[in-house]
Amino acid sequence: MLNSPKRMIMTVGDSRVGKSTVTKLLIDWFQVQGRKIQVYDHDNRERLKAYENLVAIESLDFFNGGTDKILDNFIKNELDIIIVDMPGQYVDKLCQYIVGSDLFDLLITYQWKLTFLQPISHRRDCVAYLKTLGEFATDNANYIVVKNQHFDTRFGEYQQSMQDKLQRMGGTEIFLPALHRDHYERLERTGKPYSLACRDKSIYVVYRTYIYYWIKNFYDSILNNDKAIEYLGLKNENRTNFTRIFGSRTTTHSSNIP
Repeated sequence: MLNSPKRMIMTVGDSRVGKSTVTKLLIDWFQVQGRKIQVYDHDNRERLKAYENLVAIESLDFFNGGTDKILDNFIKNELDIIIVDMPGQYVDKLCQYIVGSDLFDLLITYQWKLTFLQPISHRRDCVAYLKTLGEFATDNANYIVVKNQHFDTRFGEYQQSMQDKLQRMGGTEIFLPALHRDHYERLERTGKPYSLACRDKSIYVVYRTYIYYWIKNFYDSILNNDKAIEYLGLKNENRTNFTRIFGSRTTTHSSNIP
């Protein structure tokens, strides 16, 4: 089967809604599929440092002359995926950057597709951001909303004012399950990619079990959604490749509590 079309994925939205977390989960998946990826961290907070030995990660300020690096990626044609972990908020500046860099035209010229990947919380600002972005980009991009269940399970503001609009825009939804703060913080403190951290014996086996299913359920929400697979540039083969990344529950969690 041929590879999926080349994808530029921008994680966008409010601050502290899970953009970097989702980025890290996707990097692990792209790696096991053998995709050639480049990651840009716009926030420059080293949130992605654990992955620097797996993929090329660079800091990039799109708002102050960062266009050339992206253009070089398009011209060289050596990559399958470009991921940009954008800063929280600043939707107006993002739109200005896209206009100033002629990004939509460049994507067409070099035959790339653009996906906006937006984790959302219960906050109204998330809905306003998505509305602004959709009205600006229209059908020049694909849209994926990630319902971060750490914050909510109902997402009332989103459901009332944007869910139907997202469907009309051709967008789709996935979800990131809730993970207890203690488990998440322990995962992050390992300083390792999630694919390694969830097998780290410095984490209690009970915690590792919760982490394992947190990750698996996120992946399942993508695997059960053909649009999400397409919009993320994932290969369609090996739809059950989760254990190739994280191992089976038995092999991952059978050790004694350290």
